[in-house]
Amino acid sequence: MPRNERTQLSPAATDALDTLREPVDRSEGLSREEATTVLADGGIDAVDAEDLLDELLSKGYLYAVDDELYVTPT
Repeated sequence: MPRNERTQLSPAATDALDTLREPVDRSEGLSREEATTVLADGGIDAVDAEDLLDELLSKGYLYAVDDELYVTPT
């Protein structure tokens, strides 16, 4: 698989990434708790938000440094 191909996201995870992109960029990273709050403010249940963050992290769309989440550059 070429290096720049990524694993496909679920539609909900795609929406979550779109919701997180601006707040993460604006603040130069968000804690997991802050990211969960942003998603919850966007209408996503807190438990679902945690699952979506796990999906985004495990598939490489988000990464964590010192407990801060960042959007992986494309």
